[in-house]
Amino acid sequence: MNYKVLYRKYRPDGFDNLVGQKHVVDILKNSIKEKRIAHAYLFSGPRGTGKTSTARILAKSVNCLNNKDGVACGECESCLSFNGNPDIIEIDAASNNGVEEIRELINNVKIMPTSLKYKVYIIDEVHMLSQSAFNALLLTLEEPPEHVLFILATTNLESVPITIVSRCQRFEFHRITENDIIERLKFVCDEEKIAYEDDGLKEIATLADGGLRDALSILDQLSKNEEVITSKLVSEEIGSISNKKIDDLIKYLDKNDIQGVEEIFNHLQSVNLNYKVFVKKLVYALSDVGVKLLNSPDGWRLGFDDCKNLILELNNILMKINISVNPYLIIKMLVLGYMDGAKKDAQIDKNFEKINDVQSRDEQEKTEVQSKKIIPKMESTKTQESENKNVDIRINNCFAEATKNDLLNLKEKWNNFVGSTDDASFKGLLSDTSVVAASPTYAIIQVTIPHKDKELMAKLEIIEKSFNDFANVNYKLVFLEDTKWNYEKNEYVKKLKSGYKYAILAEKVEKEIKQNDIDVSDVSDIFDINKIEVE
Repeated sequence: MNYKVLYRKYRPDGFDNLVGQKHVVDILKNSIKEKRIAHAYLFSGPRGTGKTSTARILAKSVNCLNNKDGVACGECESCLSFNGNPDIIEIDAASNNGVEEIRELINNVKIMPTSLKYKVYIIDEVHMLSQSAFNALLLTLEEPPEHVLFILATTNLESVPITIVSRCQRFEFHRITENDIIERLKFVCDEEKIAYEDDGLKEIATLADGGLRDALSILDQLSKNEEVITSKLVSEEIGSISNKKIDDLIKYLDKNDIQGVEEIFNHLQSVNLNYKVFVKKLVYALSDVGVKLLNSPDGWRLGFDDCKNLILELNNILMKINISVNPYLIIKMLVLGYMDGAKKDAQIDKNFEKINDVQSRDEQEKTEVQSKKIIPKMESTKTQESENKNVDIRINNCFAEATKNDLLNLKEKWNNFVGSTDDASFKGLLSDTSVVAASPTYAIIQVTIPHKDKELMAKLEIIEKSFNDFANVNYKLVFLEDTKWNYEKNEYVKKLKSGYKYAILAEKVEKEIKQNDIDVSDVSDIFDINKIEVE
């Protein structure tokens, strides 16, 4: 099998070939030139932006025998033997994330390189390591032998412990601009003798969303047709929509042309189109129109507020669309809502209500099925007001005695609990949750999916019992969505700054927080966060 896919064939092998990361390249080249090489680097950023490629280039450059201005010569013995050299160890943390693998790495660190100056460990997707593996890596990462260099790469910096981040030189990789992606695609097309039109490459760059690897993968797929790469071909094969269709939709919307909007959506449903791609392109186009309206509103029926509100609603609707309902019906009704007289159109209201009814029935049936599978029917006499008070009290009580050790201990127990669950519905309910603060008896669990916290709190009793039985603990839990957690976290910091001290409260009873002296530096020992700023 001699064929090599384009993103591998055109993977950069030197700093000068890296696309869109000049801020990283300049610093690394100067560091090598001045022989001020760190013992550990951390590369973070979106997928397909060059993190792993940069790690390999850095490893090659520091080992080059005839390095010039921070760039490997490509001709010396070290450069020629670089590919496949046993002194360059690449580890995929997604599949080697246990503490045993890291302990083996630590044992091998002491062994001198076989042929190169530096033994380089490249750990990709490092955020996938377990907490125990991170703990095992800490000391070695802080003070490795002189002949060892660590390069860590991640697409999820927030999941990397602050203790790891603080021991590395960190570089943030940016999304690659559309212009840079287009220029690289043109170069590859010329090299591979692929016929293209500029609009076709621009469409690929838009779909790639800042990732050059994704752009090359799309180009590779389309080139198999042996056709000219046009925007029409991209739309038909990959599931996109032409910019002209987007412009037409906005034009029909502005002119209050309901029939024109209907034709656009009929077309969208008849082609192989990912509705998320459509929403993304529509949002970008509306933002451009919004800027034009601020400069010159004359001649437009739409106003700036219309564009702004429609963008916000489109973004919000992506998180709420029930896939059992045709998403284009939902999006179409939202767009039609910005037509003149939309509120008076009885048929539109009727159609919209039908869609909402279908969604409501689907969601109700889904909840009933999950309830039967996961929990027995629970009777509750609590009022909403009482429940809210108990949530606040549990948050207060967790903060009152929260420690970093309790957090680390409970995070591992919670992850094991979720991972060991065989029931798919129960596991789905508990997915996208993580422990963010813990005391000896209380824990705050962050929920990343909007509104899911309410569903979890409604099933709190059975979840608590299941977890406590599994982990042999006695914890009271509270689930908070991102916004609520960030608010409570900031309030905690403000109160510490003012000298307040949290005291344990009895549930269903409100007490005032007493004032006392406390060191604000304790914050970093409680939260599972990289940084807290206190004004």
